[in-house]
Amino acid sequence: MPAVQSLNEDFNGTPPGTMPAGWAVETSGGTADVAAFPDEVDRSLRVAKTSADGSAAAAVRFTPLSGVVEVQARVWLAQTAGRYDLLDIGDGQAISGVADALAKAPLRITVHNGRFAVPAVQSPLPPAASGRWYTLRAVLRTATHQFDLFLDGQQVLTGAAYGGGSAVATVATGIGVGERGAVLVDSVTARAVPEPSVKYLVFDEFNDVPAGARPPGYEVTGTDGGAGTASIVDTPSAEDHSLLITKPAATDTDAAISAVRTFPPQTGTVIVQANLRTDEVAGTKTALYAQSSTGRVASGLLFAGGRLLYAPDSTHAYPLVSVAPGEWYTVRLVLDTAQRRFEVFVDGRRFSPTSPTYGEPGGRAPRWWTFRDGTATDIGRLVFGVGQGQSGTVRVDNLMVYQNPVGSPPGAVLDVRAAPYGAVGDGVADDTRAVQRAIDAVPPGGSVLLRDGVFRTGTIVLKSNMTLWISPDAVLLGTQDDAEYPLLDDSGIATPRIGGIRRALVVSAHAENVRIDGGGTIDGNGRKPEWAVEGDGGSGVLRPALMFLAWGRNISVRNIAVHDAGAWAIVPAEVTGLLIADVNIDSNVYANRDGIDIVDSRAVLVERVNVWSDDDSICFKSYAAPGVDGAVVRLSTVGHSERANGVKFGTESFGAFRHVVIEDVLVKHVDKAALTVTAVDGAVVSDITFRRITVDDALQAFFVLLGRRADASAQPAWISSVRFEDISGVHLAQPSAVTGQRLNGRVYKLYDILVSDVHLAVAGGVRARSGEPGEYSGGYPTSTFLIGKSPMTARGYYFRHVDGVTVRGSTSTARAPDVRPVVAFSDAVETQVS
Repeated sequence: MPAVQSLNEDFNGTPPGTMPAGWAVETSGGTADVAAFPDEVDRSLRVAKTSADGSAAAAVRFTPLSGVVEVQARVWLAQTAGRYDLLDIGDGQAISGVADALAKAPLRITVHNGRFAVPAVQSPLPPAASGRWYTLRAVLRTATHQFDLFLDGQQVLTGAAYGGGSAVATVATGIGVGERGAVLVDSVTARAVPEPSVKYLVFDEFNDVPAGARPPGYEVTGTDGGAGTASIVDTPSAEDHSLLITKPAATDTDAAISAVRTFPPQTGTVIVQANLRTDEVAGTKTALYAQSSTGRVASGLLFAGGRLLYAPDSTHAYPLVSVAPGEWYTVRLVLDTAQRRFEVFVDGRRFSPTSPTYGEPGGRAPRWWTFRDGTATDIGRLVFGVGQGQSGTVRVDNLMVYQNPVGSPPGAVLDVRAAPYGAVGDGVADDTRAVQRAIDAVPPGGSVLLRDGVFRTGTIVLKSNMTLWISPDAVLLGTQDDAEYPLLDDSGIATPRIGGIRRALVVSAHAENVRIDGGGTIDGNGRKPEWAVEGDGGSGVLRPALMFLAWGRNISVRNIAVHDAGAWAIVPAEVTGLLIADVNIDSNVYANRDGIDIVDSRAVLVERVNVWSDDDSICFKSYAAPGVDGAVVRLSTVGHSERANGVKFGTESFGAFRHVVIEDVLVKHVDKAALTVTAVDGAVVSDITFRRITVDDALQAFFVLLGRRADASAQPAWISSVRFEDISGVHLAQPSAVTGQRLNGRVYKLYDILVSDVHLAVAGGVRARSGEPGEYSGGYPTSTFLIGKSPMTARGYYFRHVDGVTVRGSTSTARAPDVRPVVAFSDAVETQVS
């Protein structure tokens, strides 16, 4: 399970003139304490000296971290002449005090005579200016003693060496003997990057390979005679590379070009996932062929005639989805070498060979396709390319090959079909009691097995120390009988304070070490007309969530397909230690069908999850303190949100959202913003990072709002340290926006917003300047209030009521002529655009 964040300090809860718990101060010629800077709400740590005599420093020791460790802080300098220790990062061993922490730190990030510097590294770093904030991020690999350094989102050092031990345990800042001035530090965090939940056989992000280089680990054929090239390109962004295979010629005699990725032959169930793209509708290209180690084709996917096709042989092809040129598609193959069959998912939707027409999602239909070549007994090669007589492009990114770490149900296994449980599994009989009897009887560490059938149930309640194992040939099907979903508060199950969730198909409460796994499907059967009701009142309360996991510890949902939830699909609430991985959600049913709602939870990892939803696809919510604290979402895709947002914080925002990273995510076809942060019920928001995000077809790339909605009882708190780094967005209707609120004569501000290497393509078309858009008035918090009679005054990025904005290396192009500038500020101070 992912670890809880080790260090997170924003200083805002510490009175000025004092220090927060855990911080030590050592001064012989200056001061170190919390200051009301930039203002009384957003405070920071200030180390200052007025003379060159003595020294001043502050340091914090925390639980040692190892592996890949990220240390991040926001820093400000009163002057740049001299030397200032901004972040001294140490292992905490044999340190007697603050000064010793500075002296013995194996990694020191300083400003020296007007330039950022790392004393142990000779490479020159960018110049530093006084009187402005910078965001520093160091990524340390403690096993190899190497680190990367990022300044305002820009990578300025790669793989540099540092000394020291095998952990990270202290952070210090200070001003030494002979120097004077002031250093301010804010939003200091240290976290261990969660290890992958699987062991990758292939993990090709290409980000560390220079643009223009040949792809390492690939055999490229057909490049002679001008047939084409295969090389790394800086697409989607400068920090997010991909593999481009291109072939300009299209004659009957030219050679094909292929890029072949080999790996040790694998048997059993092998999972292949990749983001794929072609830039042309015409022609036929090899999107992804999965082959045995001897080259026998198990599965062949083509880009052809504006479709992504499955080709079972050389003369037939079955269309899966229509393809738009330049759009990325997340393809997931689950290949079973023992049965010579595979499943295929595109952007979270499963496609079945027995659907009424090819290209419709499979639902509960048999979903296995047979191997193209039945003699393929292993998987060991992946092929991408453009064939003979064809021209065009194929792009590949985030390629992963792996097997799930648990291949069979662990512990003692209770088969729900066996006596005395007696489940039928025909999709008609009510199997609720049979499945529940097995759950109640399973010993600690054991598994309840659903296999070979469709098991129709109402609410089932899981318990601690068990696995619910749904085999690939099994479906847990929710009944449409409301009487089979008892109200949770009437069933002796105390559930968290979450509006609207009072019934669910799969429930756990006050349980720990619970696992849902197996490769099968949970189908909420959610198309009952009475469940298509908006809101949480009336008959909307009757709608069952598909999965409600409350008051838990060490909960995992893995290797499952989710279909047609009755309400929200996966809802973990007040859970510590949560893993959601290898889950495909297809729940685009009208009336508030979210994909994943993570509520007031800590130590969360979501990876390799693909969502197709009606409402918000991946959403963080807070109904109570302490809120959401410490989460990572990565290597995932939002394929569709019919009426809402891709990744969202809110709307329910009563507690806090702290220390969340969203990275390497594809967001497409969302009705509102791809990335949304809203705090309208009094929540505190701190240290939220969106990194390496690709957006295609949304109202806007991002939207951030601090305010008070009409029925909120609390005043707005604050939003600080929200970062958008390496984001590419196309087919956007509106510019992105970040805004606070002017309410009853008071302005509620946001602090420290970073936009780095963000490149957007928006509709544009505004031909005359207009006045400022209206203030947020307390309605449902979407950006539509900014778009009315007075559109935003920028075509790319609009900031209002913000203290501390940095826009670096970012652009916005308009598809129609637009008179507005790329960036516009209103009531924004400490702004930097470069």
